[in-house]
Amino acid sequence: MKPAIRLLLCAALLQLAACGGIRKPAATAHKSKPARTIRITHIGRTAGGQELMLHSMDLVGTPYRWGGSSDSGFDCSGMVQYVYKNAIDVSLPRSSRDMAAASRTIRTQDLRTGDLVFFNTSGRGISHVGLYIGNGQFLHAPRSGSSVQTESLNTPYYAKRFVKAGTFF
Repeated sequence: MKPAIRLLLCAALLQLAACGGIRKPAATAHKSKPARTIRITHIGRTAGGQELMLHSMDLVGTPYRWGGSSDSGFDCSGMVQYVYKNAIDVSLPRSSRDMAAASRTIRTQDLRTGDLVFFNTSGRGISHVGLYIGNGQFLHAPRSGSSVQTESLNTPYYAKRFVKAGTFF
């Protein structure tokens, strides 16, 4: 190899090595930001809940798809995010845990159509979310192999794993 080419390669390698030295450590580069609190003020709770209900019921039967956030397939938080954006033009965080953090906690007896219900289905904190549709029922995308469906909060599986109710209104 010619000395000039060797010198250029060495210089390029040194520059690449220098770039690697200024990166953040992996442990801090992947920390998520704390969720910001979201409050809906451009539409009332009753009207907003009706819009959310109308948009969400069209999704019943849509297949579950892990990471899905379109009407070709949803996971739980993707479905909730999609409905809020399309029904009342509100952008929510992507994960159920971040949605819970951004919502205002309410008592179960204060749930109204359009509020959210959060569950610990993984054993590691909030890992599932559903859209409350009234009369003790919620809409959700439960798991792989299933589809968007309604469920009762009194179903033993979900009653045992219920963590909190939240609202953005």
